[in-house]
Amino acid sequence: MAAAALMWSIAGVVTRHLEQARSFEITFWRSFFMLLSLMVILPALRGRTALAPVLRASAPLWLSGVCWSVMFTAFMVGITLMPVANVLVTMAAGPLLTALLARVFIGHRIAPRTWCAIAMAGAGIVWMYGAEVGNLSPLGLAVALCIPVAAAVNWTVVQRAQTQGHAVDLVPAVFIGAALSALAT
Repeated sequence: MAAAALMWSIAGVVTRHLEQARSFEITFWRSFFMLLSLMVILPALRGRTALAPVLRASAPLWLSGVCWSVMFTAFMVGITLMPVANVLVTMAAGPLLTALLARVFIGHRIAPRTWCAIAMAGAGIVWMYGAEVGNLSPLGLAVALCIPVAAAVNWTVVQRAQTQGHAVDLVPAVFIGAALSALAT
């Protein structure tokens, strides 16, 4: 987990130092190698039937895969359209959007202390980031906003499926997301 967090945190910096590749090309290769890695790692960890859930995927699993694809693609495209820090701050809207979508679509109750924490975090984001919003590329901001929206939809879909007795395995969803992202880019 520590290695994954480290790799995620330096993705923007590493991507900014690429001189030849463009956003869609970077996204393609990133998604393609994730797909190849999962094709090796999954059978090694789960056996020969590791990819069976992908072949008999349910609608929630496919929707989760689409959400992962949007997150993969929007992150890489977003960091080529505006500063990495601004993309990461935009992604910080994820918990708020998740709470709102979960409340609206699955009736998830939000505790008053959670609303208070959301308000405080939102105020902090606005205080640190508000002055820069006017200077950002509207396209870059729209693309970056796709990340927390897709993450919120993904969480809500998975939670709803689980409350209906259908467990959604996120590893095949990531596999589907990588495949869709590679195909799209």
